[in-house]
Amino acid sequence: MLPNYLIENFENTIKNYFPSDSANAWKEKYKKKIEQIDHDEPWLTLIACYAVLGNWKNTNKDNIDALNEIFQRSGLEKTVLFNSITKVKVEEKLPEIKEYRAYLKEAFTKDNFHLYPDRRTSINQKIITKTASFEGNTNLDLLIEGMSNNRKITCFIEAKFLSDISYQTTYNPVRDQIIRNIDCGIDYVNGNKSEVDFKDFYFLLLTPQIFKSKNFGLSKTSLLNQFGANSSRFYCYKMEEYSNYQYLKQNLPHRNLKDSEWRSIAKNIGWLSFEDFYYSCRKYSTFINSSEEEAIIRYFEERNLTP
Repeated sequence: MLPNYLIENFENTIKNYFPSDSANAWKEKYKKKIEQIDHDEPWLTLIACYAVLGNWKNTNKDNIDALNEIFQRSGLEKTVLFNSITKVKVEEKLPEIKEYRAYLKEAFTKDNFHLYPDRRTSINQKIITKTASFEGNTNLDLLIEGMSNNRKITCFIEAKFLSDISYQTTYNPVRDQIIRNIDCGIDYVNGNKSEVDFKDFYFLLLTPQIFKSKNFGLSKTSLLNQFGANSSRFYCYKMEEYSNYQYLKQNLPHRNLKDSEWRSIAKNIGWLSFEDFYYSCRKYSTFINSSEEEAIIRYFEERNLTP
């Protein structure tokens, strides 16, 4: 019921969550898969945001308070308090990182280190072509930007439901999805230094609460805990490691940043849960009408995404 409800309201509200060049394509794609959408992470991410922010271009105090409470549960060392929301995008396309591409090319010329022979051949062919892509664009699951005390706040969010993060990329077998997103965030800040700096950039993971590691807040009480739920995913370990600025610095050798900047990035790594979105949308009654409220609550409860 809920997916159809959102599709019907696409033109008025939902399209605002997607980059203008992909909104209509997204709509058609999801019309086709509407009956088998239960496991779709972008759809779940959209519903979580929509439940709290509605038409984010016209947020009111309840919407802002609801979002701020979600961030207060993220395990961040520094509390994020939005005064206003300026941009929310699902599946935001980020450009390829040129510094990373150049670094890889130079590294491959010194040590063609990939373990697959066919990849080494492909890499050598790419090195000849100066503009050849090594990683391509990155599709960021969720981008939230807003103002906080006259400062621009930028949040890159990677969302996972039951899947794990990708643990490798095509041409670098040891680069994982979280470090790639953080690297994109560094690229974003470097390209927009007149508007945002590393103190105001945040990377957050969004998952069911059951997977949340203890250092980022309490995980959910469940029988799944006896099976080690909060250590069952690769990202459980990577989130802990990248919160250490020295480890973060070590895994991004192509970046030349000050230690103070590395510390800011590591300090601004947090963890959100879908249950927090459920809790906040109910607490602050951020629904447009009663029929929408009923549908959204049922959607969360059917997936056990309640605190």
